[in-house]
Amino acid sequence: MRMTSSLLLTSAILFLPCGCYQPELSKYAPRGTSCDNMLPSFGMELPAYFVRKVGDSASPSEIAAEYSYDILRVRSATPGFRMLCSIVNTYFEQWERLVIIERLEHGGNDETGFVVVAVMPSGLTAVTNYGLKGPEAGMWVATEFPRLFKVDRERFQSLMVRLDLARETLPRGLFLFPNVDWPVYILHDIKSDGSYLAYGIAGWAEAEDDTMERLLKAQPTYAEAAKLVGKMMPWQGIEEGSQAARELRQAVATYAALVDMVWQCTLGRPDYFIIGVDPLAAPRARGSRARGVPGFLSTIGQASGGG
Repeated sequence: MRMTSSLLLTSAILFLPCGCYQPELSKYAPRGTSCDNMLPSFGMELPAYFVRKVGDSASPSEIAAEYSYDILRVRSATPGFRMLCSIVNTYFEQWERLVIIERLEHGGNDETGFVVVAVMPSGLTAVTNYGLKGPEAGMWVATEFPRLFKVDRERFQSLMVRLDLARETLPRGLFLFPNVDWPVYILHDIKSDGSYLAYGIAGWAEAEDDTMERLLKAQPTYAEAAKLVGKMMPWQGIEEGSQAARELRQAVATYAALVDMVWQCTLGRPDYFIIGVDPLAAPRARGSRARGVPGFLSTIGQASGGG
């Protein structure tokens, strides 16, 4: 975070208009817990697991470079990420734990945002730059300004118990599937002692027929998901349709369900693009593309409760 703070400070100096305005630069310096915590989770040094389209001629290194340039490298330049860093550095002060979701759009456009909850001695403080995108359930849009929102304390405490199980068991990783136009969701669970869970998923929900519905209903436990991921070699590239791709998609159902659980526990409504279905939409007709899955939310997390 010291590097991030330096970047913020540099940006502020560059935009001083003719030296006529002198801001209070101390507001850019990290305070409280962030002074002594480098937050390695934000560095996104995660092993990447790629599922490639059949016949894709790009090498794994080329795919990695595309994601790195189009999404992760431009992440630090997006308004949402800069806003998040500033809030973590200066607003939360004596935090004990941070639970964060970043949602990065392909190409790093302005619709990049975050949800962050800080556990502090005084209680929970939650900030986001997301708002609902019209009346539709499951659609969100990033805004130019952060806003405070309330989190149900009892639900969040239950969520932290589940996150504790996940961080003890699930491997870190960046799990990338062929549809690169879908957002990348990055989950951070950071404690003040420096320990953390971090992983990212992109394009998992783009699957044929009822694959997503089936995988979510029968998602592996954390231990089972960890075992499946442990069979894979990062940075090697996995071809869509292979047994390895099916197993990785099965494992990442558990990761995706956890992101969905955090999102709904904090903002109270789902994000369509995390799991690819809208639980609040009308039930789908038999044989049609899955958009609504009645009642499946009650099963999310139950299958993954074991570690």
